[in-house]
Amino acid sequence: MIDGFNEEEVTYQVFFAQYALNTINEDALNDQDQELVLTVSRLHRTALSILHQLLLSPYSQSLADMALEVSLTVRLRSSLRDCDTYIQVAILDVLFAALKLSMFRQASDMAQMVQRRPSARDTKTQLKVLTVPEERESPPQPTPPTELVQVLIDGISSTSSRSVLDNWINFLTECLPLLSPVIFQILLPLVECFCTQLRQTFDALKLSFKQPQSLVSPETTLVALLNGLEHLLAAAHDQLLASEAIAAGPKSAVHEPAGFFGHMVSGVFSGEAAQARSASANNRLTVLLCFQDTVRICYSLWSWGEASIPASLDYAASLDYTSFRMRSRARRILEHLFQAETLECLETLVSLWLGKEPAPRSASVFKLVHVLDNSRPKHTISAIFNAILSRTNPSVLEPSRKSSLTSELTDIDVATFLVEYSRSLEDDAMEEIWPDCLAFLTEVLKSPFPHRQTLPSLIQFAAILGDKVDNTNFGEQKKMRKDLGVSKTVTLLNDSTN
Repeated sequence: MIDGFNEEEVTYQVFFAQYALNTINEDALNDQDQELVLTVSRLHRTALSILHQLLLSPYSQSLADMALEVSLTVRLRSSLRDCDTYIQVAILDVLFAALKLSMFRQASDMAQMVQRRPSARDTKTQLKVLTVPEERESPPQPTPPTELVQVLIDGISSTSSRSVLDNWINFLTECLPLLSPVIFQILLPLVECFCTQLRQTFDALKLSFKQPQSLVSPETTLVALLNGLEHLLAAAHDQLLASEAIAAGPKSAVHEPAGFFGHMVSGVFSGEAAQARSASANNRLTVLLCFQDTVRICYSLWSWGEASIPASLDYAASLDYTSFRMRSRARRILEHLFQAETLECLETLVSLWLGKEPAPRSASVFKLVHVLDNSRPKHTISAIFNAILSRTNPSVLEPSRKSSLTSELTDIDVATFLVEYSRSLEDDAMEEIWPDCLAFLTEVLKSPFPHRQTLPSLIQFAAILGDKVDNTNFGEQKKMRKDLGVSKTVTLLNDSTN
């Protein structure tokens, strides 16, 4: 008797699938006979191979009722204690096939429920209630097993999976489309797991140059973890943009009757819109917090080996090469993060520069900002202005330009960074940032009171601009000096502070 099936309903596919499942659940871990352990391991691999072929068959729909993904998830967790590490690879392949089959079955069942025609009695009942636009209810989506995320965390964190970590990362990457319905709920624990393992592995990598290395290179593990973290954040950010686009979509064109009843209906829709915006804001906050954690760990990797390495060290060449690889990989992720959320990533670097985060390296922050492709002066200076205005006069900014204010920064902190950043720029950069700088200073002069705490720093910034403009030959110097009006600007700002 097979669970969920009568004897008359059992097909050969179901029979062999159940038999293979029972086989891989047989455990020989505690057996002292190593030959028997190896035999059982080979038997497990064979059973998993058969089960995988059955799940890949075009006639595998009958296996969906067996809920194989639940049993395989439990078996995957126990495989972390197996002597045969590569049994994890086989289980991951089979589990992914079972997940796809199960999710497809759930989606098909939900689609049939949505498309079900109402009966005559239902139709009469519906005439008595208010018709609601279809956009109010999002269609149900299939969800993966709740244990899957914890198993992923256990697998990525386990030392026994280091030799096959690439397979775990590939499994996570393939599962991301299946995890999209719950991506914001699972993002924080997964990113925390990745960042924790990256820090531990990074410490092990630095230690490996002083002590003999293990069989699995920390460098290989670091690259795999960075790949997984990058794919996870990309999927979450894409999902965030899609959900925000839906929440900010055009209003329904349904005609609302006038009068009190019409106002009640309008209130219903506005309340639901507010809930949608609140959910979207929470999701954005979750993604931004994960971005900040990633910026911190990537900055640590990038700044490693920046100091000159004594050539007298035996491992100097190897250390230089390894640190260069890590800096390049971390830089690529940072460029993607800056392209997606320039303002939030920059504020995290400002916190590092100010020493509000562990291990500050002021000079290296500016070096990093200057080498990132997606942090050109035009983009960076605009983000700094937005960071200041978000803390002094947010009403002048569009919602898309406002900071989430999750970084522990004041307007004075950002203004101080602005002064030092402007000093670090080449004179030639003035041409591309000039219009934005002029617009920002004009906005400050229009309403100087909200900027009263940052005015001394802004005076320095205006003076630095004037000095650098004098060293350039773009535009009409006379007109530019008139537009900037450094002396007039300084006078007005000084008057505002008094």
